[in-house]
Amino acid sequence: MRDNEPQILSSILTQDPSLLHIQERIYALKKLSDVVFDLLPPPLNVQCRVSNFRQGILILEVSSASWLTRLKYEQSNLLTGIRKNLLPSLASIQYRINPDIATPSSQRVNHSPNDATMNSTMTQISATYLYALAENAPNKLKKQLIKLANHAK
Repeated sequence: MRDNEPQILSSILTQDPSLLHIQERIYALKKLSDVVFDLLPPPLNVQCRVSNFRQGILILEVSSASWLTRLKYEQSNLLTGIRKNLLPSLASIQYRINPDIATPSSQRVNHSPNDATMNSTMTQISATYLYALAENAPNKLKKQLIKLANHAK
């Protein structure tokens, strides 16, 4: 019989030095992320996040190139604020573009092609628009628009 008994998570973290190091690193990056969030203006602070800090270089991820341009305007204020509040050893900031930041985590779902066919129903309003459009269309297109509009439920 194996000698496996449930253990408290805090005791596991204190026993293993590598897990303790990871926990400390996560806490430090979270603290740095909070400082960066507070220093940036409201529309910009949602579009970027702290990725890493190593060898005096802060790595920030930005959702798009346009937000990156705007972030670079704030770079001097950001460097000064981080050095003053948390990291006097900060030498520079590097940027990476990560489009996943722009979409909320609730919307990051992979959709299969079957999902699109299951949820595709035409409303009665859409059918009305298609009938109105068909009135002024050439005969061949008119037949196709009416056929499509007849699928409304």
